[in-house]
Amino acid sequence: MKLVNSELTDLTLEEKIYKIKTLHVNHPRFKNAFKLIEQCHRSLEHTSDPQCMLVTGPSGAGKTTLFKSYVKTYDKVMYESTRTKKTLLWGEVPSPVRIATFLEMMLEMLGDPFPTRGTIGNKNHRLVKLIKDCKVELIMLDEFQHFVSRERYKINYEVADCFKSLINRTQVPVVLFGLEEAEEVIESNPQLLRRFSYRCPMAPFSYNTPQGVNEFRTLLGQIDKNLPFKEHSNLADADIADRIMYATNGVMNSVMKIIRDAALRAVKDNRERIEKVDLAIVYNLHASIMKGKNDNPFTKEKFEFL
Repeated sequence: MKLVNSELTDLTLEEKIYKIKTLHVNHPRFKNAFKLIEQCHRSLEHTSDPQCMLVTGPSGAGKTTLFKSYVKTYDKVMYESTRTKKTLLWGEVPSPVRIATFLEMMLEMLGDPFPTRGTIGNKNHRLVKLIKDCKVELIMLDEFQHFVSRERYKINYEVADCFKSLINRTQVPVVLFGLEEAEEVIESNPQLLRRFSYRCPMAPFSYNTPQGVNEFRTLLGQIDKNLPFKEHSNLADADIADRIMYATNGVMNSVMKIIRDAALRAVKDNRERIEKVDLAIVYNLHASIMKGKNDNPFTKEKFEFL
């Protein structure tokens, strides 16, 4: 029997459940993206021109986890006698996006007591002043694809110009997160294109190359080691890894959903590893992961990934 880290196994039932529900693995892709955000964050230490970046990828690829992890690590609020300092200005671009709602969202995040008051020009002026007064070091915005209207499939150039002006006036680095269509906003504006020279695509894992297969199995091995069991569940073994890849299409969010729920079943049954039957049961529960697939890869005696 192959044992895992005893620090993860000598836990109460409640502690094991919490460990599983909050399980997060800093795989190489995640670490690289995190470091790139740090480079943008610290760019003004080396130049007067802020480095900005766009992080794109499909839903479930890990963008939101990356966003929240960076906020959790670096977001700090310091109260001084004459002002409040805030390291990060972060939020989600509202949908539908308009100049007013865009400015109000950021004013609210910086503690403006009346974010909806005033004209567009007044709100813009207050926001720029607050960013400078609060000594904001980095702006992070999620769901940047909302700059593209879903109904009209057109970019809101008015808001994009307002956003470009905000960067120019504050000289604060910006990291944006969004679906692939967020690229259209940046590509449509030469000044934004110059600013956002860093790009960080977050695609699902794939079996397109031998390196991709190895990367995915390494990820599953890391997850396995962090589960609070006395035994490994052998998630990285070729047979199980192939089934998980087929079930999830390599989408990180789907991978974690299936493994978390399977691990919770094992813990509540007082077992020390995930079994194939656990994966089979939870796969059938997640219609969003199945996406029309009629066959369950975890119920087949023999499985070959095609």
